[in-house]
Amino acid sequence: MPHPSALPYILTPETGASKSSLLHYIHEHNNSIREALLRHGAILFRGFDLPNPKDFEDVALCIDPRLRNDYYGTSPRNIVPGTRFVYTASELPGYYPIPQHCEMSYVVHPPIHIFFYCHVQPKYGGETPLCDFRKVYAQLNPDIRKEFEEKGVLTVRNYSGLNKNRRFNLFELKRWDEIFHTTDRAEVERQCREQQIQWEWLPDGRLRLLHRTPAVLAHPVTKEKAWYNHLQVFHPYGAKVEYEYIHRRQKRLHTFFWKNFLSLLVYLKQMTTSPTDHSMNVLFGDGSPVPNEYVRHIQDVIWSNMVIIPWQRCDVLAIDNSSTAHGRLPYEGEREILACWSA
Repeated sequence: MPHPSALPYILTPETGASKSSLLHYIHEHNNSIREALLRHGAILFRGFDLPNPKDFEDVALCIDPRLRNDYYGTSPRNIVPGTRFVYTASELPGYYPIPQHCEMSYVVHPPIHIFFYCHVQPKYGGETPLCDFRKVYAQLNPDIRKEFEEKGVLTVRNYSGLNKNRRFNLFELKRWDEIFHTTDRAEVERQCREQQIQWEWLPDGRLRLLHRTPAVLAHPVTKEKAWYNHLQVFHPYGAKVEYEYIHRRQKRLHTFFWKNFLSLLVYLKQMTTSPTDHSMNVLFGDGSPVPNEYVRHIQDVIWSNMVIIPWQRCDVLAIDNSSTAHGRLPYEGEREILACWSA
């Protein structure tokens, strides 16, 4: 059944492709599957007959029964009817890339495993690239890496008041009530205390969330160090670099437009907006800005280690969130990727 691969480890049917056959295999080989996840960082289950989201949920629960549905991330997601833990991976439009990241790296208890499922195969693009962030950590410029390890990072997220129109802000993806599932400020503050998030209520009902965390994570099991923060996702310069790489890969008219438009937009925002007023940003832990050239270097290392495999219908991808990052390339046409996670 297994086919060795650096990233991801690929499992295909040997005898039966049914869900029951796969669940039996996972049950019988649970230890080896967990070892493969630790070693490779991700496992792709391909070629199995898993036609609906409940099948996906059953497979994920068999691998890790600790699935949960609290989500403090920034990507808009909707629960899938008929399931308890399965969500749309993202409701962001197809032209919007999602740079490489370990899920919710900035919260006190990030997910242990992330699971993705291809319900509708993309017509063009829409891959979910993977990147071993242990390799990224090892390949970073030692001086830059040392600075991040010594200072840590401060992740900043700003949200408009509930009556504010966000339509023209490409960087504000959700309202704060959509993150905390309440409009009650006292409940927001309770959750922030529970999650060790610093908060600030600003004029006009705006909310600022501040997360001070290490920039690097030692794996809870293997103790291997991995790059573990959202700098390349939230730093304004990261969007510019990301779309440069995307355009080199896809070479389409709209990627050319977004590459140049974002370059201008990022320049204007960095010139006119203070670091803590950006919709999203990552600073050093002492509050000082991270230079653009650091962001480019880190993006260069990430893209040099990315693995991009096109989705096939019924694929299930299991990811060790403490070592391996994921993202999303722009797409056109139909695409439905679903997700769940454990903690």
